Amino acid sequence: MKAKNIFGASINEIKSKFAKATADGFTPTLAIVFCSITQNRTELVDFFNEKKVEIFGSTTAGEIIDSEVIEQSTVVMLLDINSTHYKLFSEASDNTYKVANDLGLFAKASFTNPSVLVISSGLTIDAEQIIKGFMDVDKTVPLYGGLAGDDLTMKGSFVFSNHFETSTGLIGLVVDGDKINVQGLATSGWDNIGIEKTITKSEGNIVYTIDDEPAVDVFVKFFQFTESVDNTAEIIAQNFAQYPLQLTKENGNTVLRAPLMVDIDSRALIFAGGIPQGSKVKFSVQPGFDLIEKTTERISALKPVMPEADALIMFSCKARHMALGPMTGDEADMIRGIWNKPLIGFFTYGEIGTAKDSVCDFHNETCSMVILKEKN
Repeated sequence: MKAKNIFGASINEIKSKFAKATADGFTPTLAIVFCSITQNRTELVDFFNEKKVEIFGSTTAGEIIDSEVIEQSTVVMLLDINSTHYKLFSEASDNTYKVANDLGLFAKASFTNPSVLVISSGLTIDAEQIIKGFMDVDKTVPLYGGLAGDDLTMKGSFVFSNHFETSTGLIGLVVDGDKINVQGLATSGWDNIGIEKTITKSEGNIVYTIDDEPAVDVFVKFFQFTESVDNTAEIIAQNFAQYPLQLTKENGNTVLRAPLMVDIDSRALIFAGGIPQGSKVKFSVQPGFDLIEKTTERISALKPVMPEADALIMFSCKARHMALGPMTGDEADMIRGIWNKPLIGFFTYGEIGTAKDSVCDFHNETCSMVILKEKN
């Protein structure tokens, strides 16, 4: 399996760079496409349909290609992967549990030893249901991915393939693990602060009160925000996203939950993943500048397991980008340097993967890396 990356701010750039990438006889069968909501997805899909290349695609909150971080563009990883070594799944539904469960059933029916990459659309979904729906089929199947973005407009994110697009569903890339080795690791690095608090009222991924106070007011008070939430709810929510709640789950995992939106009427916060009522949580803050070295060190632990790679895929939280700024490009470059192979990724509204000494879960403020290598 060979991978080549191309990118562009217009369909004409993509066409031109595709022509250069294939001039030496390289014949891709699959395109992993991550693009800004501002890009013309119809033209992108029409082009890859014309070239008979299958698409695994998502809108983003920023794009990553090799060591570059760009915005309002399209990044594409072209793969000449054997078409019998993978299958694409797509389904639109408001029932997140059901589509994830269907993905799990599809994966098990497709290959004896599947590994799955998943991207979900939907801004207000409880992404915990992706994990639950999938794992209720089989807890042993590796699962990695994230939530699609929309450049922080918070109006609608999309996933798409050659003849499919939805803002309420998901797509899956199911890989034959007997033919292609897939390894991954999720790592965060945010530090918790303050005393433990209790979620006193919540429903799924909507938190109404913390210690019996409106959730919005608790965040405003703790971090001393001075802007009026009523007038700048979207801006405040973006600030809140950089201060996730640290939650210890029943399965023993410690995960971060970042608020995405404010419900002004109820003064509730809508999180990317569920936070059960009664949960004990702590606030978290942005790490120091050594985060990049820590992340690279943790990801490099996969090197002995996967000495060689064909392609690298990064699902990185948009809040990490907001916190680290241009240094996110340094992070991508250092991780890419571990294997020195093409890397593609995007900034997400939530990440799926397995942290060290843990089980697969839904995360925020996290970098979830996936490494692929065709077996001999």
